[in-house]
Amino acid sequence: MRIKGVRQQRGVLIFITPVLVTAIVLMTVLATDGARLLVLQSEMQNQVNTAASAAADGAQACGGADIAMSTMSARALAAAQTAGYDGEGTLEVLPGVLESTEENTDLVFRSVPETALVRSNGVRVSMTREEPISRLIPIGSITLETSAAVRKEVNATISAAGSAADVEGGLLGELVGAVIGDPSYSVSPTQLDSLENTLVNVGDLLSQMGVASVADLVDEPLVDLLTGVTSLVGGAALPVGGLVDDLTNAAGIGGLYVSDVLTVVEGADVPANASFPVYDLVISTVMNSARVLSDPGSLLVLNLQTSESALLQGLTSSIDELADLDVALGLHVAEPPKLVYGPARQNSEGEWVTQFQSADIGLEVLISAGLSESTINSLISTLSLGLIDLNLLDDIEIPLVVQAGGGRGSFVSADCARGGNDNDVSLGFDLVDTAVDVETGTIDPVSGTVTPEDVHAEILELTINTILLGTYTEQLCVDAGLAVDLYGESALPSVIDNYPLECVDGDCARQSLASGNSADNFNADVDITSLDLTCGQSGLTAGVLSIASALVNPITILLEDVANDVVEGVVAPLLSALGVNPGNMSVTVVNANQNAAQLIENVSIVN
Repeated sequence: MRIKGVRQQRGVLIFITPVLVTAIVLMTVLATDGARLLVLQSEMQNQVNTAASAAADGAQACGGADIAMSTMSARALAAAQTAGYDGEGTLEVLPGVLESTEENTDLVFRSVPETALVRSNGVRVSMTREEPISRLIPIGSITLETSAAVRKEVNATISAAGSAADVEGGLLGELVGAVIGDPSYSVSPTQLDSLENTLVNVGDLLSQMGVASVADLVDEPLVDLLTGVTSLVGGAALPVGGLVDDLTNAAGIGGLYVSDVLTVVEGADVPANASFPVYDLVISTVMNSARVLSDPGSLLVLNLQTSESALLQGLTSSIDELADLDVALGLHVAEPPKLVYGPARQNSEGEWVTQFQSADIGLEVLISAGLSESTINSLISTLSLGLIDLNLLDDIEIPLVVQAGGGRGSFVSADCARGGNDNDVSLGFDLVDTAVDVETGTIDPVSGTVTPEDVHAEILELTINTILLGTYTEQLCVDAGLAVDLYGESALPSVIDNYPLECVDGDCARQSLASGNSADNFNADVDITSLDLTCGQSGLTAGVLSIASALVNPITILLEDVANDVVEGVVAPLLSALGVNPGNMSVTVVNANQNAAQLIENVSIVN
């Protein structure tokens, strides 16, 4: 019986063994093929990752001034080949925007057509390949597919505010004093220097404010930001801290938010090591407050007295006919400037997402020039042989209106750094310069419109002593028209080359687009278009007419020189301090950050 059982088992084994061997061989082959397919899938993934990273260098937000689909495709193919791509299968390059949305906080890829490459900040590369399931067994094929999307972009902090340097007579202090309600307020040279050179670190500011990101910061009250900055710059006892702290009491600040002075485009992630200048914060805050004060059209008035201004003192000593000079400035703010942080690309509506502007203001300038009695009396006595005495009446008032339409610009290109020893980027901008118009007149305090007005003043009352006619009086007036032109000497470039990304000890580079943003480069041309000293009277005596004729030249010199020097020495520096440079908008890149390449494997495309 045992022999019979053994024989039966042997029979079964003879039948099962080939089946088992075949199954083992088949499983081994399939396992080998499966491993091969997994390795191939991994290689394909590596190839598309490498290709997407290379192609993203050519997207709008990273590719510089000239981008093209052919460049992206060529970069993708070259990178994939370097990673081992042998040409098998299909390699597809798709430009688009890698972003998070309100519906999906994770990054998603939104493709853009080739005609809208200016909207792209990244590229999605996909690879499909037909591969036999087994190299040994003819059991059909399988489609392998992998994809990767990479985002690369440079975000820049851009300011269209101006320079605090050389603000004649403390005009910036006058402006700060006006918005905080202290006419005696002044900004010292030390504070001006400190303002220009003080940067606030974004990471420190976020910690101070207790928020997670700058995107959250913009919703905070502006007064809280000013308080936080005061602490970060050393407290109210230090020059800059004291100035910023004083602004917490400015008119209208309680109703303002950080978004009124700072714009973060589409919630862009501002790195913690970025910084922004306190000066730009101060200027924007002051201009926002001034807009509140000048709403619905009243003018914020600043007064500059001769005793407080080296410029005005110099004018009174250099022009013989001038006894004293005062300047009143009225400020009407239509739109204040902001700091803007964002990338160089367009949105789905075809608009550049990072746009900025300088201040849009109306500046009313009233120059009050008092005639020198001794000089005029000496001239008249010489002409009249002492028979005419004079009595000075009104000062000559020269009303000027400066309409400075805010210059505007867009951040339109960024050429990303490629690593290695080169850590610089090139940044491109489209700019519309500030349009500055100067004319004689006043600003209507209600409507904000300009009322044209020539120069008019009753300046002299002449007492004429004669033997035949006895004593009688005549008057002389100034009726004059002025043509005033204020312009900058240099054109505005549109590219900043070799901007360093690295901030050394928190000190980021500040590079300006305005090669002529110093007030020293502004020129004023003032011409007399008409001049009459007769008060429109007819029948004046020959002696009075001769005196009027003799006064034409000195009065012309007085009007032209005073208006010219006040415009160049007072108006131009104030416009510069407010970021409104005649014919030459001052735009400064405060810092720039190139985000690390963000790669998402097998990302889906959303509409």
